[in-house]
Amino acid sequence: MQAFSRGLLDGKRILITGGGSGLGRGVARHLVDHGAVVHLWGRRAAVLEEAAEEVSAARPGTVHVRTVDVRRFEQVDDAMESIWSEHGPLTGVVNNAAANFIAQTQGLSPRAFEAITGTVMNGSFHTTLPRASGGSATASPAACCPRSPPGYGPGRHTWCRPLWRRRRCTR
Repeated sequence: MQAFSRGLLDGKRILITGGGSGLGRGVARHLVDHGAVVHLWGRRAAVLEEAAEEVSAARPGTVHVRTVDVRRFEQVDDAMESIWSEHGPLTGVVNNAAANFIAQTQGLSPRAFEAITGTVMNGSFHTTLPRASGGSATASPAACCPRSPPGYGPGRHTWCRPLWRRRRCTR
């Protein structure tokens, strides 16, 4: 028995950073099981492909993968533009990418600390930047527009679409 209906997330497009393994992969499986189309980003193509095959086994074509290092803004920007042009606007983002070391803080080198903060902090910032000028984090440029009526979900109008490139709404 399931708590939520299989079609609960029909029509939703959700990006999961660090989606090839661990929590990201598990979340992707549940989102797809409930109707979402999922975009998985990560740094290892083979891991992403394996995850996509597993996650979309019951619903082929519902998982899209792209090798993206979220620490690199240009890669994020290009990948986001690709999602928009090929699939339409996202309705959600799961910032799951992480860099972890099993070590006490005093055992971390400056380079290890930079890897952790670069992935977790910068990566999250890069994937949610479109909303930075308007409030809470979301990767949906349409949600930024103050003219968007209550309940008028992301991607339903086009005047904010250029936000991803300009970083702010012009209307």
